[in-house]
Amino acid sequence: MSLIRPEAQAVLYRWRECIAGACVAVLGVFFGLNFSGLVWWLAVALTALGGLAFFTGLQRARIRPRSGGRGVIELDEGALRYLTGEGGVIVSLPEVVRVEIETTGDGPTEDDLFWLWVTPEGTARIPASATGSEKLVDALAAFSGARYEQVIAASGSTEPRLFIVWQKDRLLVH
Repeated sequence: MSLIRPEAQAVLYRWRECIAGACVAVLGVFFGLNFSGLVWWLAVALTALGGLAFFTGLQRARIRPRSGGRGVIELDEGALRYLTGEGGVIVSLPEVVRVEIETTGDGPTEDDLFWLWVTPEGTARIPASATGSEKLVDALAAFSGARYEQVIAASGSTEPRLFIVWQKDRLLVH
């Protein structure tokens, strides 16, 4: 039996990186105000690391989680795998030329957000409600200049739209 309600656990889990980053930053500030010398420099590093973790966690937490969809997503060694009972698709991340998010506006009873991973061989359409969907955001780390604000905007969208998150060799204009 847990002392924390499941809904509260879900909220804490969603914001865990922000909470951890804030704790590290507060610890760094405490050491920085109370010590000097080598410990002070360690405090500066802790504060910076905590701030970075907080900012990264904030971006991740703002992406609305989805669940209950078909399939499982795996990410390792430069490959993104989407597996279903009928088959699946493997996307080699170095071959990706564009990453998009499509929102359909179908609402809470149907999948309404899909990640499109475009390669020269074709497009992999992966629902954001599949198990392990947080790995889709993790995969963006391989793409310099990925627009996380587009992921956040798509996550909150309720109308049909296409969001370009990253495109190879092209400057994306906002």
